[in-house]
Amino acid sequence: MKKKPVSIEVVAKKAGVSSMTVSRVIRGEPFVKEETRTHVIEVMRQLGYVPSAAAQSLRSQDHFRSAGKRLFALIFGQGTETSVTFFHDITRGVEQAAAEFGLCPIQISLQESPELSWLRLQTIMSISSLSGALLVGQFSLNDILFIKENVKNVVMVDGPAPHISGLGSVESSNFEGSLLALDCLLEIGCRRICVITVERSHYFGQAMELAASLRRSEEVEIKTVFDCRNSQDARDVVMQLWGEGERFDGIFTNDDFAIGALKAFRDLGVAVPGEVKICGFDDILYASYTIPSLTSIHIDKFLLGSEAVRTLVSMTHSPEAASGIKKVIRPTLVVRESTGIELPKSP
Repeated sequence: MKKKPVSIEVVAKKAGVSSMTVSRVIRGEPFVKEETRTHVIEVMRQLGYVPSAAAQSLRSQDHFRSAGKRLFALIFGQGTETSVTFFHDITRGVEQAAAEFGLCPIQISLQESPELSWLRLQTIMSISSLSGALLVGQFSLNDILFIKENVKNVVMVDGPAPHISGLGSVESSNFEGSLLALDCLLEIGCRRICVITVERSHYFGQAMELAASLRRSEEVEIKTVFDCRNSQDARDVVMQLWGEGERFDGIFTNDDFAIGALKAFRDLGVAVPGEVKICGFDDILYASYTIPSLTSIHIDKFLLGSEAVRTLVSMTHSPEAASGIKKVIRPTLVVRESTGIELPKSP
């Protein structure tokens, strides 16, 4: 026999608060004391209360809720696994901002197989109550077009947005950050630099190589190694190049790969920063705990995620005004031990 649904009034009575307070908790309104919110949610959990989307739509003036669309897709593109900690921090920003607006993300990651990725996209696009989609990382044009056809509001996160009408974007300034990193190494005297990055077709790899091309000269040799996927690959790259007799006094790569490079130099008996200086990119949590600690380009990953949600909300509230919104999160240089010298931090 099906259990009778629990009403808001029952929850309110059990929690010792008004029905209006319970409604405010359900809608995620900020004007509720945290201890009250926690208590009401615990009572709802005990009673097995499930909010009625139809009832909420009658009470709410918010477009998301009035349409019954509390869900949005959080889709990670292929290759995001190369920097798990970076994208985890983006997710934290998404989750916190979503909670502020009373929204709930449905998270999926695309697979290496195009067929499996397509099936995943078809499945999530079939959810009629989606309010929009955040696309984190790199996506093919076909995937973006398919998603845009099925979900009105789409925001690109971290990666650059293609020239498609109505797309929002919140980007990292990867090119600017790459120049900061290379200029840091050049300022402390590095003249033979190895850049270790992802595949050549990826926006991050392209940004790093573009920066490298602008800093190469007769006095500065910069070698770019593409197609690195993880810390182990980076270690193998350094071991191979060193074994073949190549020598460099500086390395620029992302933080995950930099950890692999540090391991290689330790195995080779090469001193960092004595013989080789290293600058990473992303400023992940572990950057300050490596030995030596890692100089890195800081991107506010949490802000990337939270601003993506706010952009999605803006696009839904005012589609014409918010169409084509673009926000850029600028990088800063965080100097630590792996470059061996104190430099002024960028503003």
